[in-house]
Amino acid sequence: MSGPIVVLGASGQIGRLVVAALARAGVPVRAVGRAGGDGGGEGDQAPGVERHTLSAYDGPGLTEALDGCAAVVATLGMPYRATTWAEQWPPLLAAVARAAHTSGAPLTVLDNLYVYGRANGAVTEQSPLAPCSRKGRARLAGWCEVRRAQEAGADVVVARSADFLGPGAQSSILPWHDVVACARGRRGALPWLGDPDARHSFAWTPELAAALARIALQPALRASPVLHLPALRPTTGRQVATALGGLRGRPVRLRPLRSAAVTVAALVSGRAREQREMMYQVESDYVLDDGLVRRLGWTTPQLCVEDVLLHALGEGSGAPTR
Repeated sequence: MSGPIVVLGASGQIGRLVVAALARAGVPVRAVGRAGGDGGGEGDQAPGVERHTLSAYDGPGLTEALDGCAAVVATLGMPYRATTWAEQWPPLLAAVARAAHTSGAPLTVLDNLYVYGRANGAVTEQSPLAPCSRKGRARLAGWCEVRRAQEAGADVVVARSADFLGPGAQSSILPWHDVVACARGRRGALPWLGDPDARHSFAWTPELAAALARIALQPALRASPVLHLPALRPTTGRQVATALGGLRGRPVRLRPLRSAAVTVAALVSGRAREQREMMYQVESDYVLDDGLVRRLGWTTPQLCVEDVLLHALGEGSGAPTR
């Protein structure tokens, strides 16, 4: 490897985990974040990690940050507002793809599943792109920018993930601090968004970070322009509550928040207004198929929710063993 791996969005909830995963593997890392970010992560003080701060992910500053790098991992995010995503997400991805292509470095972009819209069976990389939300349409416009870069010869893999679960995932539909509070007996009920009996896919954040690091480094995992990241076995809210109850030795109640309640909350809450259009993902089964990444070389056995919830009792954030 002729240069460091650049992680864009290095102070974000997944970016900091990617930095830490690379640092633990002894890979030189250039952690790049926005000015005014929320601080560094576990790997920032490790040997081989250099930190850069940009005012924006475009222009000369971005070009300089990517100079001499071996690969780029983009774990970028923005405020959870559809208008912001529509205005800023497509040009952001265009700028990052252009800068990576100019530097000659392969680019791996973390994305979500919004471009697929409603699920008709398990979602695969070949599922139709049929967004049914404003945020989904913004993500689709971003994908179109990436596709143009790929057609121009850029080495870009879009790595799509299920909803985050685990250390660092505080703005997920199942915030990790809520899980930890239930596991340690500080809370008697687990908030659950949507139908507690609908099957849902989650990505364990340490495994997600490790997968992004490997996709950046291993050509065999870059054989598809779109790749679904490893996911846990699909689970339901009731299964999560049962598993948490088993850990702490007494039942955990579920406190479901269904679409009707979100609609009412949207009258006074901006966050609820933004969530309302995404309720289709949690009111019926929404399952990700990660078979392709496993066929290409991700050999870690698929984890289940019981495996990862053990970490809610302790401070460790590494991937659990089977």
